[in-house]
Order: sequence, then structure tokens, then C-alpha cells
Amino acid sequence: MAIPDNLALGDYNKVTRVASSTTFHATGSNSGAGFIVENATNVVIHCASGGTLDTDQITTKTLYPIGVRKVVIGATGVVHVLHR
Repeated sequence: MAIPDNLALGDYNKVTRVASSTTFHATGSNSGAGFIVENATNVVIHCASGGTLDTDQITTKTLYPIGVRKVVIGATGVVHVLHR
């Protein structure tokens, strides 16, 4: 029996909490494979292949399996970036 190459237990195996007044660059080993928004106020998500999502397009407590390049949060807002 061969040992599998990927021993990860789920689709996402690491989470980075991005707090208010923060810019998070999801590059290299921190590349984002999805996100969950805890507080959508003053949040802008820059998608991996272009385009942005902001407060008007996102709903809290929803898993978005969309690649993330950068998260920019103003005075309020919280996003959890999911990594593979």
C-alpha cells in the first residue's frame, strides 16, 4: 500500500485572522484559497486573478472558496483567510 503524498485532513488546513486596520498580502506560502468574513464593515477582498469584493458583495459567516491576493480592512472588520 502506497503512502499518500498529501496528508492534509481537509480542504483548508490553516487560517489567518485579519483584524481591523490591517492589510494582509496572501502571497507565497500565505496564498489564500478562500475566506470567511466575520465583520464585513470596511472590508475589501482582492481576488487572486483580479477584481475586488467589498462590503456590498459579501455576507458574514459564509465560506467563499475564492482565491485571495490581498485583504484590506479599515477601522472595523474581520476576515479569516483560509489556506490549503
